[in-house]
Amino acid sequence: MTPPKLPLPIRVLVRGSSNVVIASPMSGPREDFIFPRALEERLLADGRPAEVRAPSVPGELTKHMLGTWEADLLGFSPDVVILLYGQVETVHLFLPWRLERHANSFRGRTGPVRTVYRNRILRPIWKALARVQSKADRTIDPTIRRFKPRRVAADYAKLLEHIRFVQNPLVLVFELQPPAKRFDRWFPGMAARIEVMNRHIKAVVDRIDDPNVRYFTTSDLVEKYADGDIDAATPDGFHFTADLHRAIGNKLAEVIEEWADQQPHLKLGS
Repeated sequence: MTPPKLPLPIRVLVRGSSNVVIASPMSGPREDFIFPRALEERLLADGRPAEVRAPSVPGELTKHMLGTWEADLLGFSPDVVILLYGQVETVHLFLPWRLERHANSFRGRTGPVRTVYRNRILRPIWKALARVQSKADRTIDPTIRRFKPRRVAADYAKLLEHIRFVQNPLVLVFELQPPAKRFDRWFPGMAARIEVMNRHIKAVVDRIDDPNVRYFTTSDLVEKYADGDIDAATPDGFHFTADLHRAIGNKLAEVIEEWADQQPHLKLGS
């Protein structure tokens, strides 16, 4: 008896920063999936074998994947690559990324000296600097550091060049969402920086002009599932709700399934 022919699973790689791996509010029920897991669930529910990997961490910069893309892609050989980068680079006007990650890291070790350092020295200094930054952000052009979005765009362009040359998968590049309005106190210029960053990222995708490299919009989902209210879409100020994560996963699945139907190695019943 001839064994049944099993279709190849759709392999999906998701890379980016905290909005890939955190659903807001945190500590919710186990079924509050982040969108990579919601995507995998939807593909399997639709009868599509799938393997979705999301080796992403909070605070990751676009340039970091330029150092890891070979390990991420070459062995796994994904059919689809999903990228959510550029948001971290818009958070601060002038405070350095390394200081922000040091002050707010989830990887701090225990110990009396370290505890005193973090609680009595690092955190007070960080908050004082953040207050100074927020005042500056209100008085000068929040997009004055124009090299930042240009540098992110250049990193994106180089990354997409590597991905297309080696693997030629479907690549979905995320539109970024601004922070909740209640965070204007700390990051008053971030929304403006997000707007500029989105323009630069979309321009990279448009210049490539390849049907396998697409700009994936999320504003339509915020409008549909949160009535356009970014505060409702991101209760903690930055991260999508579990419902919005699921909506994103479902939209991704629709795009991926339509694309997979045109790929000989992924056609169902082939």
